[in-house]
Amino acid sequence: MIEDLVFYTGLSFLIAHELDAVYRHEWKMFPGLSGLSDRTGYRLLVLLHVPLLVVIFWLMFHPETRVRYAFQTVIDVFFIVHAGLHYLLRRHECNEFTKWFSLLLIGLCSLAGGIHLVLLYTGV
Repeated sequence: MIEDLVFYTGLSFLIAHELDAVYRHEWKMFPGLSGLSDRTGYRLLVLLHVPLLVVIFWLMFHPETRVRYAFQTVIDVFFIVHAGLHYLLRRHECNEFTKWFSLLLIGLCSLAGGIHLVLLYTGV
């Protein structure tokens, strides 16, 4: 179904953004993590994504349709809110997400989330 393709596309943009986040030292923008060395911050950021991805994949393929749709709705909203957070933090002293490629990944993820919400709830 087209809505599944749009959802997977948004999730793929998010994962690509997270790869970019490692490169751009995103942990330096989080209170409590900003003081970590590059080596420790990199390792922690990568390791924290393992349980997160396990939960995402588990819920993405959950056998109950209502659970999958609820999960997808939450993730779609996160895609949109996530872009808003990056916008609010655009002047943060440790923000390295200033180049067009980083902004494109964030924006396309958000766009896919919005389109998916429309498709999911209008049946278009």
